[in-house]
Amino acid sequence: MLGAATGSADLRTWAGRELRGYGDEEDVPSYRELVLPLFIDSVSGNWWAKGQAISPLQIPQKYRQLIPEKVAFKQSVEELEAMATAEDSTLKIAMQGFPALAAWWSNDLPMFQDIQALYYQVGRASLAGMVGMVRTTLVEMVADMTKDVPMNELPSKSQVDSAVQVNVYGSQDQYTTNVGTNAGVIGQGAGSQQTQTNNGVSPDQFSELIAQMRAALDEVSDDDDRAEVEQAIDDFEEAVTSGAEPEKVRRRARVLQRVGSAVGGVLLSAAVSEGTQFALQAAGVM
Repeated sequence: MLGAATGSADLRTWAGRELRGYGDEEDVPSYRELVLPLFIDSVSGNWWAKGQAISPLQIPQKYRQLIPEKVAFKQSVEELEAMATAEDSTLKIAMQGFPALAAWWSNDLPMFQDIQALYYQVGRASLAGMVGMVRTTLVEMVADMTKDVPMNELPSKSQVDSAVQVNVYGSQDQYTTNVGTNAGVIGQGAGSQQTQTNNGVSPDQFSELIAQMRAALDEVSDDDDRAEVEQAIDDFEEAVTSGAEPEKVRRRARVLQRVGSAVGGVLLSAAVSEGTQFALQAAGVM
């Protein structure tokens, strides 16, 4: 509905695919891809083996190109939820070409040896995590596209498109500006990513910036709001100091900025906005 109201085909396409599933020729976002263990059921004389874990390197080299490095889950969100709540702790995933591969491999084996089945296995927790990533991506997109937008207005089409490109597909375009001299170009629109350089930001300064954010919490009168902002600060600090993936650090920064500007006053909003920018630079993420 938001995609239709703002004229964003990107958002409507993403939402439609998540609700109805991805087509055979459609690429899935990275959060819908998993690296899974490979298993076989085999027969050797009178000996049967089921659920035997193997490495792709154990498959004859001429057939290895049929083994994908990652498994793409193209089901709708509703189907993924149903799979995540199934009674079995693990589910078998048979790829389209696996029956033929098993037959060809069996033909290469000595008499009385046979590959009955070839498949992946995925745990329910992994599927539940995938559903959670869909929801998290949606929340982060909405946070990005509604930043600085009045409550009674809709974000612009360019804001919505940019939020989809960054959170679903990752930004490919980079623009650089130097904070000290204001030189450079600020990237805006779909597929853009802003990079700032501010030389001389040390770990000590990062710690000081986090402390300033915490000090500004005093202006938040509501206990629940203060706890929400404090948790966002903790999450952001943990992501930076633990050496998490740059994209995870950026996501935590966006959540903190959104929460801080929503419930805080001038002091907290400024501390969070400036603090996250400098902290990201200190962590080498910008």
